[in-house]
Amino acid sequence: MTMQTKREYDLAFSLGQACACSLTLRTAQLQFASFPLDWIAGGTLPQRVDLVIRRFDGWLAKEDFVYNGTNPINGLGMFRNTKTGLYHLHDFTDGPIENSYTQVVAKYARREKRLLDLIAKAKCVLVVYINSANAGGDRAPSLEDLAKARADLSRAFPNAAFDIIHFTLDRSIPFEKRSVTVPAEGITEIRFDYYDETKDVRAKDAATALLSLGTSVRDYRTKAERKAYKLKTNMMKYNVDTRFGLFLAKAKARIGRMFGKQRQ
Repeated sequence: MTMQTKREYDLAFSLGQACACSLTLRTAQLQFASFPLDWIAGGTLPQRVDLVIRRFDGWLAKEDFVYNGTNPINGLGMFRNTKTGLYHLHDFTDGPIENSYTQVVAKYARREKRLLDLIAKAKCVLVVYINSANAGGDRAPSLEDLAKARADLSRAFPNAAFDIIHFTLDRSIPFEKRSVTVPAEGITEIRFDYYDETKDVRAKDAATALLSLGTSVRDYRTKAERKAYKLKTNMMKYNVDTRFGLFLAKAKARIGRMFGKQRQ
């Protein structure tokens, strides 16, 4: 097993293929905010790299979207972009795109700006790409694709050095015997069976594989963003949707612990 050199990055972001890659980075605590390609399916690695290089210019033009029905998982509308080949499965409300187009574009404008601003400030950036397990791990990029992606990103953002970690699905290799190779400078390939029937990719295993390389990322969030994330996490933990509800839930939990100790 050839290991990648241990390195701390200023930024790590997902190129897809879909949400499993972002979930993997978050599970490994290598991603702290949402970026444009986190929740989008379809397309190829070269197509996604091209979007980043073009600073996402024109990629959400309304006339390029075609309605593909209702998403049975979340009830939202599924829309395919005829120019980029990407599928939006978690963004638009079901029905005519006009019903939610303005809100979706505003959301992605924030994510685009966040990613591009962070790249502009970074000296070393990690890009991660995981072949979709539910798609059979197909459309895997070649080594030439990966090398070109790294070179193109480096030319487009000359202030930063880019590394790429690519996960390839191989049903014959268990997690414990996963293959980690560095076929070219700045490119690491991790190969094993990460298929999960319900979640596409076993994010916990993929996250462990990333961390076993010594990979770490500087926390690039502002103080306000960290505070907002903590609040959101606590609200999810206590299953509430307001600050007052969180206050009551925490008070109830504290009282429960106090009475529990007294009974002991």
